[in-house]
Amino acid sequence: MFKSEIDRATAAREWDFGGVDYMNHGSFGACPRAVRDFVQKQREALLRNPMEYFLIETKSLMDENRAFWATLVNADAEGIAHMECATQAVNTVMKSLALRGYFKPGDEILLTSHGYNACNNVAREIAELTGAVVVVAPIPFPIENAGQVTESILKAATNKTRLALIDHITSETALIYPIHDIVTGLKARGIETLVDGAHAPAHVKIDLKKLNPAFYTGCAFLYVREDFQGRIRPLVLSHGANDPDTSRSAFQKNFSWVGTRDVTPWTTPKVAFETLSGFHKDGLFGLVEDNKRLVRYGYKLLLDALGQKPHAPDNMLGCMTTIILPPGDADALKAALRKDNFVTQLWKTSASITTGRAIRLSAQAYTTPEQYERLVTSLKKSL
Repeated sequence: MFKSEIDRATAAREWDFGGVDYMNHGSFGACPRAVRDFVQKQREALLRNPMEYFLIETKSLMDENRAFWATLVNADAEGIAHMECATQAVNTVMKSLALRGYFKPGDEILLTSHGYNACNNVAREIAELTGAVVVVAPIPFPIENAGQVTESILKAATNKTRLALIDHITSETALIYPIHDIVTGLKARGIETLVDGAHAPAHVKIDLKKLNPAFYTGCAFLYVREDFQGRIRPLVLSHGANDPDTSRSAFQKNFSWVGTRDVTPWTTPKVAFETLSGFHKDGLFGLVEDNKRLVRYGYKLLLDALGQKPHAPDNMLGCMTTIILPPGDADALKAALRKDNFVTQLWKTSASITTGRAIRLSAQAYTTPEQYERLVTSLKKSL
């Protein structure tokens, strides 16, 4: 039986899922009440006096939260820009580089077979527009060890590889990649890396000064190394392009204002992390470790019920994990689980990964061991 280090029933009161067992925090997350209340106050302030909010308050709020991200991932705050999502950040980098002639016909853009589809689509579009070629490094799944990832990526790299787009934690297979070994190995060959870290901040500890990638994106920020900042522009260019303010870098001026939009979500990272930290005596990463233990509990329950062995080594698993299910209709199974009030990430697996169906489990402070136990019962009945 799993024994949590936090009071999960009390923590769950910070969320409202309407009676649904929400077990897919890995896809879209869910806001605690404290964060929803905070952002609502920000929106009310914006609506009361838009001129004051956009032209005066936004600057200090954005600076404060860039500094927060910089501290969390140990990076220079001057190289951090706010983003709506990691996919937007990947678009920003790839299209900026393409517009400035970074990719020539015959150059190679390196992906992996576990890469996020939305971001892979960006790479394919850039290749089509510039004459570059997309190369996909095949990563096995199930997988025996993290070294297989590094080996496959470095084997696929050539003297034509211009940029590698690599996940820190994969979405479909939920694997933590050995990102330091990958970035270092590629850099030794003169290849820069754009790390898609959508799942990574606060999930794993990040040190960008040590990792030193050209680009790194989380769900709400993009980090650009200093030597590339002059080449990267926002997807929407606005007043920052000729802002005479000499106190801020051109990179920051370009990204600080890209038109009128709701910037209030970007004010929330600090309060969100403080809220989550409050659930565990050891703070945020204490909660993360407890969530990891819970995922492993559910993972073992499901593997035992299906008569399967683990699909990945323990050191590649975080707060979410993917399990291959017996072949069948993925949509029908998802519908059956929804009838039992489960919201999970379940899909027909990509042909490049395996055949059949897979389910991805994840955990947050509101997830309980009893939910995993009920899920196993529901899955066995539905299968």
